[in-house]
Amino acid sequence: MLGGMVTLYHSVRTRKPSVMMTQGPILRYCPACQHTSRTPLLYNGSRYGHVGGFECERCGARVNMVDRDCYPPVQYFARQTPDGPTATETILYEDLYRINEPDFRQIERWTGLTLLRQEDEKALAFEPLVAQVADEVARRALPLQTAAFSRPFVTWVPEPFQTWLNLYATLERA
Repeated sequence: MLGGMVTLYHSVRTRKPSVMMTQGPILRYCPACQHTSRTPLLYNGSRYGHVGGFECERCGARVNMVDRDCYPPVQYFARQTPDGPTATETILYEDLYRINEPDFRQIERWTGLTLLRQEDEKALAFEPLVAQVADEVARRALPLQTAAFSRPFVTWVPEPFQTWLNLYATLERA
């Protein structure tokens, strides 16, 4: 996976505990032509809100991405010509990848595992959590299901999120 593991941050100090991705693969999505490349970008937060940019491999539009200074969501802006209209899309990866705090709590209810500790406010490596859930699904001998995506332009998601979504779908249907 693009130079490292996925890192999440679990926050319990607010009124509503949350999980957000601080490092991991995100989609190269062009809102101008609705194309999703099969090559992800590595998200490492932002610098004053600027996440990065790329040229769309399909339509040639310049796509720029921003966030709320290292806080979700990621907003995509694309313009096919310098004078053309700007197309936009906002993606909350925590929703798309089902890595919000309530998603983790649901998996904990289904499996009996403890993935997030209520008293911990810290960075978490995501891959070991995926492995724990995969081991539990294998122990139960559940047939692995294929997850459906929540957004029409999303045709795939990078690993380890595809595995996580498939495990979620498997447990949801068990």
